[in-house]
Amino acid sequence: MKIESLLKKDEIDGFELEQMIELRKKNQLDFVLIDVREEYEFNNQHIIGVDKLVPMSELSNKVDELENFKQKLIIAQCKSGGRSAQAQMFLRRLGFEKVLNLSGGILKYRGQTS
Repeated sequence: MKIESLLKKDEIDGFELEQMIELRKKNQLDFVLIDVREEYEFNNQHIIGVDKLVPMSELSNKVDELENFKQKLIIAQCKSGGRSAQAQMFLRRLGFEKVLNLSGGILKYRGQTS
């Protein structure tokens, strides 16, 4: 996988996220995986490797919690990709440099979940 080419994209798919999580485990890649679904959805099932739960409904109030990640690669994820695309646009408008959306969300993700 070419990380440079991924960083030029707006979206990644589930397989690409799986690969990125594996690279992060080996300390070869650094990113923050944010789940923007509601807490009850997260508690029902979530991707193993999520760093932060920030529901889209609370994102504008909790953006301060993400301030330390402004220069980092952020991957936003939800159920199907819609809310995470909204989060992506919102964060970019606030100056977050690189935010990727997980296309298809957890529904299309085939990696480890709990």
